[in-house]
Amino acid sequence: MERPQRHPGEVRFAVLGTALAVTVLPLFAWLILNFSGVEMIGFAIALVVAIYIARGVINARERVTSIEITADQFPEVHQRIEHYTTAFGLDVAPRAYIAQEGGLLNAFASKYNRTNFIRINADIFEVGTFAAGLRPKDPAALDFIIAHEVGHVAAGHTTYWYTGLSSFIGFIPFVRSALSRAKEYTADNYAYAVVPEGINGIVLLSGGKYLYPLVDGHQIAERSTVDHGVFVWFANALASHPVQTKRLAALYDRSHPGKLF
Repeated sequence: MERPQRHPGEVRFAVLGTALAVTVLPLFAWLILNFSGVEMIGFAIALVVAIYIARGVINARERVTSIEITADQFPEVHQRIEHYTTAFGLDVAPRAYIAQEGGLLNAFASKYNRTNFIRINADIFEVGTFAAGLRPKDPAALDFIIAHEVGHVAAGHTTYWYTGLSSFIGFIPFVRSALSRAKEYTADNYAYAVVPEGINGIVLLSGGKYLYPLVDGHQIAERSTVDHGVFVWFANALASHPVQTKRLAALYDRSHPGKLF
């Protein structure tokens, strides 16, 4: 197994965010205590509570509306999640859910209290569990997405500390989105380490669950060297995820980390 590598940009931005937090937050707290009065302190406390409640609602929604992947329900997929958990050095596998989102191709990882969880949208899950029409069953593509989300957990991206850090540096133009893209590259590295044959899981995000088997991902990746311009730069710089051309280029060429800009 290739050792999963954290994207170097993630490290740089995390260090920057930590330095700013250590420098600015004590000053901010001092200003609140000395000049803003009890009202501002109450607002700060209410904001923290609101964030906690919001994450709790997200987790609750998964628990009451989604299908949970368990040893009894989709046991083969559950077993593979357990395998990736062990491969990444985690002690406890995240709880895993499937949700119908009207055809939206998406997945995410999060945490509430001490419980990590991942959610895979149904249209992605279908690709890996049964064939439909001319589309073959493609468990490797599904596994790549699942391993990507478990990789987020293994890399610490779901912790409250990291979430707060990401929010804090979000006040710096372009930095929050750049950190987010770096985190996605890191999670891709985790997925590639355990299921390199599943890169089509990323092609799926461009082509959709029926068209993607006919799409040449290498052609998408090659456009990363020819598609340039100011607006292309801004489209990538503002995105929370690497644009598909750069993302696939990083997966097909493992000699360089993915480009952030």
